[in-house]
Amino acid sequence: MVPPAPADPTIVHPMPEQPRVALLKPPITSPPIEVGDLSYYEDADDPAAFETRNVLYHYGPEKLVIAEKAPQAPTPSSATGH
Repeated sequence: MVPPAPADPTIVHPMPEQPRVALLKPPITSPPIEVGDLSYYEDADDPAAFETRNVLYHYGPEKLVIAEKAPQAPTPSSATGH
């Protein structure tokens, strides 16, 4: 049995059959947000919109660091649409 190839960290949707899963690094554009190559986010609505939908209050020189291979999940309200 051949092991699966590792995910390409430059592709937003590394698993085309799972469109609700996205790697976070490709769509993040804000310099104060650091994301590990294989950190991912699952969201039924728009997983590539993690930055605009979830990083709401960022002021000052602080950085948001999301570790390598850190899974992120939507809040219950965004998962259910309520």
